[in-house]
Amino acid sequence: MTAPVPVEGRCERCKQPRPLFPRKPDHDCIDVLGRVDLIEAARLIAEIKDQGDRWCSRRIDGRPPIRLCIRCHDADAVEEAAHVKEHHL
Repeated sequence: MTAPVPVEGRCERCKQPRPLFPRKPDHDCIDVLGRVDLIEAARLIAEIKDQGDRWCSRRIDGRPPIRLCIRCHDADAVEEAAHVKEHHL
């Protein structure tokens, strides 16, 4: 299996023109919930947004995966791991 060819563009985090890679979150607060009723879903969405979970909030808002340079990609992965550990996700 070959690695995807990076697209040239401006990194969404550092704003530098570099090769970009899509950053898909390592955790997924949405799919692990399973089927829930509308009231419970609204409560869980509010909880995700209140926690500052920008990775799942991006998916809730229907935005595509963030495109980052390799340096920012690695930094974002470290921040996500810290967020998951802090909030016991």
